[in-house]
Amino acid sequence: MKELALRSLTGAIIVLSIVGSILLSKFTFAGLFLVTTVLGTYEFYKTLSNTNYRAQTIFGTIISGILYIIVALIALGYLNALYLSIVLVLFFIIPIRELYRDSKYPIPNISITIFGILYVGLTFGMLNFLFYHGFKGEETFHFILAFFIIIWTSDTFAYLTGISIGKHRLFERISPKKSWEGFFGGLIAASIVGYVFSIYYSDLNTITWIAYAFTISIASVYGDLIQSMFKRSLNIKDSGNILPGHGGILDRFDGVFVAVPVAIVFIMLFS
Repeated sequence: MKELALRSLTGAIIVLSIVGSILLSKFTFAGLFLVTTVLGTYEFYKTLSNTNYRAQTIFGTIISGILYIIVALIALGYLNALYLSIVLVLFFIIPIRELYRDSKYPIPNISITIFGILYVGLTFGMLNFLFYHGFKGEETFHFILAFFIIIWTSDTFAYLTGISIGKHRLFERISPKKSWEGFFGGLIAASIVGYVFSIYYSDLNTITWIAYAFTISIASVYGDLIQSMFKRSLNIKDSGNILPGHGGILDRFDGVFVAVPVAIVFIMLFS
């Protein structure tokens, strides 16, 4: 009971922080996720501490933060895409630094360092593009707000449906508790959220809003499964413990990592 209360309190704080930052301004949101990026990247590297591989933790975390800032500023219209070349230069410093570490596994070390930067820094940076209406360039908070509410609703109802009537395993090798019943329960709930958004916001028509929710829900499941695959391969339960009752940053935002690029492409094509 105490753990459930703690989990609920942490979840409420996360939701209020994200929704509040979205409604307050795109800059507040960008600042919140800069902090999330730094913590998430560092956490990603720390999950590998019990392996033979040694990511360039501090340097990789710094580059991830820089990449996030550049992508966010591009998304918000303050930089052009050419500034991404700064990060490309920094990427080439990673193998140079590896020369001086005398490691037995330089290629995995370099690969893990770069992957952490792209997986966390690039993905979270791309969230800022959801403040805009595709190619029209019109500013709106509707897509980014819907994005998170869809994921949260899908996760919640997938869990509730799964523990209630779940019998058929979705991907037992990776996540033994997930069920097809839970998957469809989350999908239906997400589609309802899409319909509700269509009532209040005319950025998309009803069918397209529902399709947006449907697509994000499916993509978020893959994000969840990928994170489960990582943890299973490392034989760990949670990626961290910074969020009481929820584990780590990567645990809480696992669905986001696949859903973000999918959502952006969807808006570009159909809005």
